[in-house]
Amino acid sequence: MNDDRLLEPIKAYNDFYEQEFDANARGYFDQLVAKSGIDAEQNRSTVKKYKAADALAKETARKLSGKKALRNFLIVLAVIGIIAACTGIYLIVRGTVLAGAVTLPVGSVAAIVSLLVICLVLVKQIKKTDALYSERSAEAEAILKEAWAQMGPLNALFESDATRKLIEKTVPLLKIDPNFTMRRYDYLNGKYGLGDNDDLNRSTIAVLTGEILGNPFVVDREMVESIIDYVYTGTLTIHWTTTYRDSQGHVHTQHHSQVLTASVTKPKPVYSEQTRLIYGNEAAPDLVFSHEPTHAERLSEKALASKVKSEFKKIKKQQTKALDNAQNNFTVMGNEEFDVLFNAFDRNNEVQFRLMFTPLAQKNMLDLMKDKVNYGDDFIFLKRGCLNFISSEHSANWDMNADYRRYFSYDVDDAKEKFLSFNKSYFKSLYFDFAPLLSVPLYQQHKPKEYIYRENYPRNLSSYEAEVAVNKLGYREFASEYAATPSILKTGLINKEGKSDTVGVTAYAYRIEPRVDYVSVFGGDGRMHSVPVPWDEYIPVKRDSVVKLRELPLSDKQFNDGEEESVLRGTLSELGTASFWRGILCCLVNDENAPFDEQIDELIK
Repeated sequence: MNDDRLLEPIKAYNDFYEQEFDANARGYFDQLVAKSGIDAEQNRSTVKKYKAADALAKETARKLSGKKALRNFLIVLAVIGIIAACTGIYLIVRGTVLAGAVTLPVGSVAAIVSLLVICLVLVKQIKKTDALYSERSAEAEAILKEAWAQMGPLNALFESDATRKLIEKTVPLLKIDPNFTMRRYDYLNGKYGLGDNDDLNRSTIAVLTGEILGNPFVVDREMVESIIDYVYTGTLTIHWTTTYRDSQGHVHTQHHSQVLTASVTKPKPVYSEQTRLIYGNEAAPDLVFSHEPTHAERLSEKALASKVKSEFKKIKKQQTKALDNAQNNFTVMGNEEFDVLFNAFDRNNEVQFRLMFTPLAQKNMLDLMKDKVNYGDDFIFLKRGCLNFISSEHSANWDMNADYRRYFSYDVDDAKEKFLSFNKSYFKSLYFDFAPLLSVPLYQQHKPKEYIYRENYPRNLSSYEAEVAVNKLGYREFASEYAATPSILKTGLINKEGKSDTVGVTAYAYRIEPRVDYVSVFGGDGRMHSVPVPWDEYIPVKRDSVVKLRELPLSDKQFNDGEEESVLRGTLSELGTASFWRGILCCLVNDENAPFDEQIDELIK
């Protein structure tokens, strides 16, 4: 591969990587088909038969539903007819002969005809159509079962690791770790200053780590709790009367009503997911700046030129103020479009900023921000010394779950479409989170210095992976019985026992207590009224649990499907509730004092 391609990342993706990844993914899938030995054409024929049989069964089901609906309608009509006939008889007896003479025969005919149609026609047709539907459904189900059997050997070959392999084959300079190891965390923490994930309002639910061009990165997806001011509204309807005298001297009473509305503002927790790419690079080590998205890709050339012209005038004024302030050395770059669109006006080191954003870097960044084909400028770019943070709008919709079971299908073409669609989308989202970083040639030219790793670590697995593991198990497993909201799961190491970590899990959530505030509102009747406003008080609750974490030399496929691993799964079900993801076993144990590490060692010998 030509390393220079990445020096122009947008051109590289559009002209090479997109097509290369597609070709690699198609080749990978075709190799699986060949290895599986399935007859793809035979499967397509079977699928075609199934779809025809299924369509026929569904059409029969629609006819059956229509006949049953008609039967139900006629039953109702018959009941109405009987009631009408009885009413007619009653009217005749009471002397209302004309009305009764009309109602009695009409009701009688409606009831009789309806019952005859039901008994002589619909009962037989419904029975016959129901039998036909059962027959056709069974036929379709048998063909579907045959199609699944044909696809069995291929479905058995899918692996979660396929996505990583395809990315590394397409971009060999991008390496992805099996999981977030302590060695990788030690590197990011000791060399670049990445802190622990100890914010009680955030819990890591997915993580991806590795290195690109030798520099480390972490993609961290978190469940985030935020407290907002929520407005609750209540109403009260009031009534009153007034009197007035008309022109003739008569007194009249007038009735009035009014809906009074009141509101109160109270704190309320809301939950969202946030994804960010954290990248370590020692180039421009003192530089701090922020870029906010401008969505330049949405602007026409004329609108963009107008924006640059008007915004640059403001920048020039900012530079004038900076020159008057000895502590601020902000100066424009000489590229008006870059200054306006990249908008890093909070930069603290002009020399390092210019070292970082050479003319090529500026061009790359502008190409990225104005790119109408892909995502454009939908990203936040924060540099904080040696750490860079990228958060993008497209990554919010990035499906990071590369579970092999997502490709399962009875249809070879459908499986191929699932495989290609997921992996191409995954690669594109990851690539364009890297794109702002790849746009800076200085980052690609800077190779990290040697780092002396520790020989021993206080834990086997990083706190990031611990949180991912417990979240994979599901926050409901840890939630307080009183919790009415999602739970933010935070972990803390209790002890390291051989290859296992004993980890405490605290689930933070809220219970809800209904409250009512009464707000005084002036009414149209000239009086003050207390308007009730119901609201919810969110009261913190938490629950502590203990899990055991252990990295195993198994893929998730081996763990889920392997015959030998069934013994392991059976034993784990006795120990507690367990999940397995990316080689990490997480077990919510029934007895935290049990020799977990020894038991697992025995099982995986």
